Amino acid sequence: MRLTPRCKELLRLLASARWLTTSQVHRRFFARATVNAARRRLRSLANAGYLEKRQEDRMREAVFTLGPEGKRFLEQGGDKEIVLRRQPPKQLEHLTGINDIRIAAEMAGGLAFFFAAWELPAVGWKYLMVPDAVFGLGDRTFAAEYDRGLEGLRYFVGSKIAWYRDGLSGFPLEAVLVVADRDARMRTLARAIADETGRFLFTTIDAIRREGIPESVRGRNACSLEPSRREDGFGSARHFESMDYEKQEIAS
Repeated sequence: MRLTPRCKELLRLLASARWLTTSQVHRRFFARATVNAARRRLRSLANAGYLEKRQEDRMREAVFTLGPEGKRFLEQGGDKEIVLRRQPPKQLEHLTGINDIRIAAEMAGGLAFFFAAWELPAVGWKYLMVPDAVFGLGDRTFAAEYDRGLEGLRYFVGSKIAWYRDGLSGFPLEAVLVVADRDARMRTLARAIADETGRFLFTTIDAIRREGIPESVRGRNACSLEPSRREDGFGSARHFESMDYEKQEIAS
């Protein structure tokens, strides 16, 4: 089959992202077409061996990774040797969330680089902690943490957040994006972190999928997180101080 420029870009993205869902492919490459159009193209690529499809059951969304022909195409184009993925990882939801952030960053414009946690060792990451992702928009560098509520609040704040507060020698960060799996968790994290500097920004994975990474992140203008005014899904912890918090702590 003839590979279009869009197909080639999808293969290159999968070499980094490892697994993408149908909706992620649709959002990234078929925004002006229907989901069915994305499914048809994915089916054609899978039938030709460029992709491999996995679907646990009919109630779950299908996920795609590189197939033998996709590997061959990329390696013939000068890419380094690629390892094919046979089965999705056990923490597929976490990987999917990180790739949601990746896709939003790509679509934001001005993306200089994006490395997920599994890519960082290959680019010489030397620090003790490994962020879920680091990426550059323009001349600003961000770290991202996708929190699904599986880690205890004390560990997340006492270890990860404390590490970010100490700073990364030789690797200055504009801000840390804390992406929670739901609104209640986001509010709990923001209250616990109690950031006065504006270096920690908070959103939910649904907002990332729905709205992407807005101009306010690149411009570093935090927004209100009141539901009626949350236009772009991001804000700093200081915006939570005047809100009536629910007294809850979500443990792992």
